[in-house]
Amino acid sequence: MNRDLALGTSGAVIAGGYYWLAATIPDSALADAVGPQGLPIVYAVVLLLLSLILVARSLRTANLEPRTQALGSRIPAPGFHLPRVLGMLAIGVVYIAVVPWLGYVVSLAGLLFAVTWYLGGVISRTIAIVAVSGAIVFWLLFVRLLGIAHPTGVWGQLF
Repeated sequence: MNRDLALGTSGAVIAGGYYWLAATIPDSALADAVGPQGLPIVYAVVLLLLSLILVARSLRTANLEPRTQALGSRIPAPGFHLPRVLGMLAIGVVYIAVVPWLGYVVSLAGLLFAVTWYLGGVISRTIAIVAVSGAIVFWLLFVRLLGIAHPTGVWGQLF
């Protein structure tokens, strides 16, 4: 069994347990339309879907060359994790620092773009479209659907 299959299977099991635990959260008199279970259940479903995608991908690519070789030379060698972790941490720190001024959507699009590039993606129009689309989808999910407040940054003053 390869690593991706094991991780995907483990993720699916964890998602099932997390869903069960989230569904047992009692309702509150202060609950809104989503309820206290809403967001945890969404997280469980997303984890399950991502885990199933990982399992399917591992089964489909079982005989292909390892991903670290297929993605190119920008991926560090195995065992060389500290600089990579520090780079991801730096991207997160920059995101947290700029989100009050730039706002949630712009900052999140920048975060998605930076992480995709940092993890081996080539700067292209496709990455920009995915970053902006992802930011809009998360904004619609959290702000419009779930009613969670977000920092508007300078854009809130303009519109």
